[in-house]
Amino acid sequence: MLIAHLTDTHLGIDSGALGGRLDPAAALRRALARVRALEPAPAVLLLTGDLAEAGRAADYTLLAELLKQELPAHAGQAPRVLCIIGNHDHRGHARQTLGALMPIAPDAPPPLACVRAEVGGLQFIGLDTVLPGHPHGALDAPQLDWLARQLRDCAGQPVALFMHHPPLTSGIEAMDRCGLRRGRAELARLVAAHGGVQFIACGHLHRPIAGVLGGAPVLVAPSTSHQLELDLRPGAPLALRLEPPMLGLYRWTAQDGVSCHFGHVQTFEGPYPI
Repeated sequence: MLIAHLTDTHLGIDSGALGGRLDPAAALRRALARVRALEPAPAVLLLTGDLAEAGRAADYTLLAELLKQELPAHAGQAPRVLCIIGNHDHRGHARQTLGALMPIAPDAPPPLACVRAEVGGLQFIGLDTVLPGHPHGALDAPQLDWLARQLRDCAGQPVALFMHHPPLTSGIEAMDRCGLRRGRAELARLVAAHGGVQFIACGHLHRPIAGVLGGAPVLVAPSTSHQLELDLRPGAPLALRLEPPMLGLYRWTAQDGVSCHFGHVQTFEGPYPI
C-alpha cells in the first residue's frame, strides 16, 4: 500500500505575507491534485498538523471542502484521510469540523485528539502533542499510558504513528527549542518494546528530514505552503524560503516494511527514456 503525507498547510495565513507570495489554499489545492494523480493511488493520506494558521473554524471548513473537491471518490480510489492537529490549530474547532477525518479514539484521554484507524492491515495511531498557547509540544503521562495500551492491543501487528512535533533533534536550533519537549525517551521505549512500528510521520519543521526513534524511522514532511531555511549554524535565526513544496510517499508491505520517497508537487520536464 501507498501512504501519502502532507503537512503544515497553514490555511488562513495573512494573504499579504511575503508581499502576497504565500497562498496556502492554492498550494494545498495543488498538492492534493498531485496526490490525486499518483499511480498507484495511495490508500491513505496523512495530514500531520498546523492545518490552520490561527485555528479558525472557517479554515477547517475550507480544508474539508478542498479535500472533497480535489480527492473525489471515484470507484473507491480516494485515499482514507487521517488528520492530527499541530500547535497552530484549535483542538475544538478541528474536532467539530473535520469529523470522520479525525477519528478520535473513544478511550483517548480528554481533551486530547488521539486518532485510531486501521487501513489495509496497518494500524494507524495519531498522537496529540499540542500544548495550547505554546509552540512546543509534549507527550505526557496520560497519553503515553494510552499509547502503551494501544500498542499492547496491537501486539504482533504493524503500526504507523503520526504526530505533529517530531521526536528528533534537527539541528535547526530555533525549531528544536519549540520541538517535542517531553515524552521523547518514553516514546522511544514504547516503540522499541512493540517492535512493529513501521514509521513515525511528523510535520512542524517545514523541511524533509529523516531520523530514527526506538528502531523506527521518523519521517518529517515539508510544508505544502513554505519551507524553513536549512541553517544549522548555532544560534541561526529562523527564516522562510520559497522552495518547491513536496509530499511524502511511503510504500509499505508486510513483507518489505517501509520505503520513503519525497516528491515535488510541481511537475518538471520528463520522463525521458534512458
